[in-house]
Amino acid sequence: MIRKYLYGTPFPTNAVVTDIPPSTEQLPFFETDSKGTFTYPLQNEDIVYGLGEQIRGINKRGWQYVSWNSDNPNHQEDTRSLYGAHNFILISGRQTFGAFFDNPGRMEFDIGYTHGNRMQIRAEKNDLTVYIITGQDEKHIVKQFRQLIGRSYIPPFWAFGYGQSRWGYQNEQDVRQVTQQYQAAGIPLDSIYLDIDYMERYKDFTVDPKRFPDLGKLVQDMRTQGIRLVPIIDAGVKIETGYDVYQEGVAHNYFCKNAEGKDFVGAVWPGR
Repeated sequence: MIRKYLYGTPFPTNAVVTDIPPSTEQLPFFETDSKGTFTYPLQNEDIVYGLGEQIRGINKRGWQYVSWNSDNPNHQEDTRSLYGAHNFILISGRQTFGAFFDNPGRMEFDIGYTHGNRMQIRAEKNDLTVYIITGQDEKHIVKQFRQLIGRSYIPPFWAFGYGQSRWGYQNEQDVRQVTQQYQAAGIPLDSIYLDIDYMERYKDFTVDPKRFPDLGKLVQDMRTQGIRLVPIIDAGVKIETGYDVYQEGVAHNYFCKNAEGKDFVGAVWPGR
């Protein structure tokens, strides 16, 4: 069962694909206040799963996690926030249930860090939607959650294999050398991921003609060895007159807008 609870004026995130009417009952499991804090008493046997790709172990107890993401390359053991925010937790123990906090703003998950027997979840603003999911077991709860947010795509078979990914492959020779070293070491290799260095001045949908003079041939050479070449695409499109990707975006009004309704401009790898 999935129940929906509204607080304040939630921002529409479109994260949920199922239309569920808000519940008029009191939010179960958690104690709440008017400031956006949700408190749950933890028992010794309770395990807390979730929060997507994060540091530390599968059981999230004993640490603080912050949904307020940045492009931070220094992932240390004491890091609290990585690239993505996945505000879903699953408590397995004395009471087993899932909770999804549909909120694009800053959230903190203190899962027994400040107080070992207490979990506190704080939203910066008390404007959010909370979904409580109950079921016969953990698998049933996760299945309902996936139906709530929409099922993920099924990757191609090769994507389940061993993929080599890192920043810093400067040219075609680097890629070929990595392939040769894997073969020499007897390690299977299904894919190599290219970071932004393959691009011309870090511009999306371009290829640097000096570093990768024939990317198509490189792709085919990798394929004959059973290796897929996967190029990264960044979200930042360079502002540059004559750059066809930028010109098309302006012509068709593709870009995100700022508060004034103009194209949102930020500083990324290619510049503005």
